[in-house]
Order: sequence, then structure tokens, then C-alpha cells
Amino acid sequence: MSRILTIIIMLVVLIFGIVIGYRLSGGHSGNSEQRKMGEAYSIIRQYYVDDVSGDSLAGAGIQGMAEFLDPHTVYLEPEKVSYTQSEFDGNFDGIGIEFDVINDSLVVVTPLPGGPSAAVGISPGDRIIAIDTATAVGIKPKEVLRKLRGPRGTKVNLKIYRPISDKVIDFLVTREKINTASVDAAFMLDKTNGYIRISRFIATTADEFRKALDGLKKQGMKRLLVDLRGNPGGFLEQAKEIADEFLTKGQLIVYTKSRNSGADNMRYEAKSGDRYEKGDLVVLVDKGSASASEILAGALQDNRRAVVVGELTFGKGLVQQQIPFEDGSALRLTVARYYTPSGRQIQRDYHKGGAGRERYFEDAMTNIQPEKLFAHPDSLLYFRNGDISVYRTTSLPALVGSMKPGSGKPKTPLASLRDAGGIIPDFWVSGKSYSDFYQELYRSGSFDDMALKIIDDPKSLVQNYRTSFEQFIGGYTEEKDFAAILQKICRNRKIAFDSKGFVLDRKYIVRAVKSRIAHQLYGAEGQIRFLVRTSDPVVKIAESVPASRP
Repeated sequence: MSRILTIIIMLVVLIFGIVIGYRLSGGHSGNSEQRKMGEAYSIIRQYYVDDVSGDSLAGAGIQGMAEFLDPHTVYLEPEKVSYTQSEFDGNFDGIGIEFDVINDSLVVVTPLPGGPSAAVGISPGDRIIAIDTATAVGIKPKEVLRKLRGPRGTKVNLKIYRPISDKVIDFLVTREKINTASVDAAFMLDKTNGYIRISRFIATTADEFRKALDGLKKQGMKRLLVDLRGNPGGFLEQAKEIADEFLTKGQLIVYTKSRNSGADNMRYEAKSGDRYEKGDLVVLVDKGSASASEILAGALQDNRRAVVVGELTFGKGLVQQQIPFEDGSALRLTVARYYTPSGRQIQRDYHKGGAGRERYFEDAMTNIQPEKLFAHPDSLLYFRNGDISVYRTTSLPALVGSMKPGSGKPKTPLASLRDAGGIIPDFWVSGKSYSDFYQELYRSGSFDDMALKIIDDPKSLVQNYRTSFEQFIGGYTEEKDFAAILQKICRNRKIAFDSKGFVLDRKYIVRAVKSRIAHQLYGAEGQIRFLVRTSDPVVKIAESVPASRP
């Protein structure tokens, strides 16, 4: 253990213990541990070889103590508090990521859905090791904000290490306005199926959702698909309000447990059940659905109000309370755990400490396949169609409740299904695996480059469809010299053109480029409409599965 780290840990115990101990004792002198911490702080300030700022040491100490706990307890410096708040209350210009600094590493917690980082393929768990050629190792949170935020249209070069593949990857990200609107799209898929996509839960989400829901009902909607894929969560209150639109009075939405009785142990029940108590309801989730998204999906699933389709969710079920300090910084402390109405713990397993925190976010990037998660006769393959496999897992919630952790030899790396955390979908959809060539094009932003090149070419076929989204979907296929354009993009980006990979995934590459064109011509909702209506296997399954649970 390094000398600096030792100092930080000592300071952690010192500062946090002094503050909490002082509050609990009502201002009286603390116990021996607190006195020891006070002595250590005085010794460091007086005898350390270099002059050390008390404020800086205090922040580093609290950060170290937070890191010793669970992955979601964090210390926020004043700039980070302001940044985090702006994500929920206003607009700002930047690259669109949530981040944490762990063991001197700048870690991407999640790229914001629809933001510029998500568009180029930056993933949860990625380590940003350099920003515009300057190292990001050991960077402070306020430096991250200063370097990554900036005027829209400006570009930033990121060098990223991806632990899961042990690769260092370069990204060029264009800063954009990060819009805090949370309902990205709301439209009719056909005469009866409505679709609403929620990217996160901010202060206006419930109002946005109710407006979208009313609009779809006026168009004759009989069945609703609520898409929570990639939604990292946000305000619990907003998720509860949306659940209230579907549940009847008195139905349990979620409850919390802490080690202490009192305010941290709460039960949240539906109050009314307003706009959509009885219509067919399907919720779409994936590994990026977390926190408030999981609370909403779990409440509707456990109350047998909705069918859940997609992947196992992230598994973030810890309750944080943000405790402010006088300098504008804050401690976001885990005080309880969330549980679904049937008693399932949403939080997946984790190990405390810096190494455990890093492993936690690495695991978030792993696609868990259903056949690896459980081996049980009641878990049956529903059907297979080309690249898509669908497991019907409707019996699993009851199965999970009856299993005892540690009983018998586990059939999977997990001791039981309860250890998986997250929300297990009723219909688990497994899609295709793309070639390395496709993934390199996606990661490098080549799809966006190609879309812009086509749009900017006055002779391109897409010019005939610029003014009509419906004609674009139905009539535009691809450019006649599509392969040549892609080869040129690869040369410019110094990417080896893989002929075999191109032939294997050509239709998916064309579709990806076309989706980027749709985004440029018709906005984010246009891109979502295109993908949902032409190529989204989860939506196709959601439209056809029974919308009621046994």
C-alpha cells in the first residue's frame, strides 16, 4: 500500500468520524477512535513532507471511505454536485456520460442514452485514460468536468481502455447539447400498439409520460409498450408516479429495508390507478435498465400488471441519500435497499472496496445468457427464429422465491437465481452476435461518418427522401456504391476493411448507417422510429407475446 493511500485512508477515518461523531454526540468530545483520527489529522498537517491543503485532504479522505463501501456510495465535489443536478434539472453541453473516479481511474458509469458518447459506442465500465492527449490517470472530478464539457460542436479525443477485451481504443466525440427531456419517443406502431421510450427519470418524466400516454389513447391504442432499455434510473418519485398510472389503489410498488427502523424503511403504494389500469401492457428492459427502471418493471411484473421482455436488468437496488457539506460538496450514502412487491432484492452481488467496485462495473458489461443463468426444466425455449432466441421464463419469479441460497450444488456460477439481482424478464430475448468488423465500425463512429457523407452528397439517392420519413422507411435502401464509400471511410480511419465480415454483416451495417441518416434527417425520435419499425427484435417479440401473466 502506498504512503499516499495510507494517508488518505487515515484521513477518511479522521474526517468522516469527526463529523458524524460530533453530530451524534451533540457536540461533545468523541470516543477514542475519533480522538485517534484527530491526532492523525494533526500529525499529517504538521509533519508531512509537503504542504497539504486541509480541504483537499478532507475530500480525498471522504472519497476513500466511500470507496471502501458499496459501488454506489460516492463523494461528490462541489463541481460534480452541480453537474449531477444539471443532468436532471436543465440542459448543458458535453459528451453525455455519468462517471466516477476509482483508484485514480476515470470510469464510465453509463453513457447517457441518445448522447454523443453512446452514439460512438462508449460503454459502461470503460476507462478514459487520456483526454486530448493529456493523461486522465489520477484526474480529479472537477478536472473531468472542465475537460469534457464545452461548447456544442467542439470535439474531444478520448483514449479508452476496455478491460473486458483488454484493448485500448480511440474515440472522437463531438460535444452536443445534452437534453434533459426523458420521453424520447411516443408513437403508434400500428392501429392498436402504442410505444413510449423513457431514457431516464428526471423531474418532468411523469408529466411527459402522461402527455404521451393521453396522445396515444386518442389514437386508439389498445396495447402499450414501455421501453426502458438503456435507462439508468433517476428520481424514484417519477417512477412511482408512472407505476401509479397502471396500478389500482393500495397495490404495493416497492419497499425499502435498512439496518435501522424509521424513515429509511418505507412502503410505496399506488394511490389511484389513473389513465391505464386495464389495457395490455409490455415493458422492455435490458442490461442497461437500472434503479428506478427496475423498480417500475418489478412493480408491474410482481403485480401481474405487465409482461417484461428483454434481458436481465442491471441490478442496482441501493437507496442513496445525498448529504450536503458546507462547501457545496456532498456524500451520496447508501442507506437502504429496494425490494420488489414479492420480496425480490433488486441489487446484484458486489464486493466492497476499490477492486470490488471495478469488478462490479466490469460485470455490468457482460451479457448474461439465460441458459447460463439457470438450468431448470420449467425454463424452456419458447422459440428460435434466425438470429433470435426467446426463452419464456414466466415461472421464474415463483421459482426464485422458493429457492434457498446455498441449497445443493449450484448448476451455474450463481448460487441461485436470487443471486442474479435485477429483474428477470418473462420473455428473455437473445439477439445475434456481430462480427469484429461490425463492432469496430460501431466503436469508431464510422456509421455516423458514412451517414454524413451520404447526406452531404447532392447526388446520393437519399436526397429523394429528405422530406418524408414514411417514404424514407419504405423506399430508401442503400447507395449504389455503398461498399466503396465504406472502404474509403475505413481508409480514412485506418481500419482494415474485412471483406468476410462485410459480407457476413452487410445488411446490419446498411441498417446501422440508415439509422444514423434517419437521426440526421428526422431527429432522435426519427431514428428510434426507424429502428423500432424495421429491425428491433425485442419490439417484434413484445408485439406478439401474451400481455398477461399467470
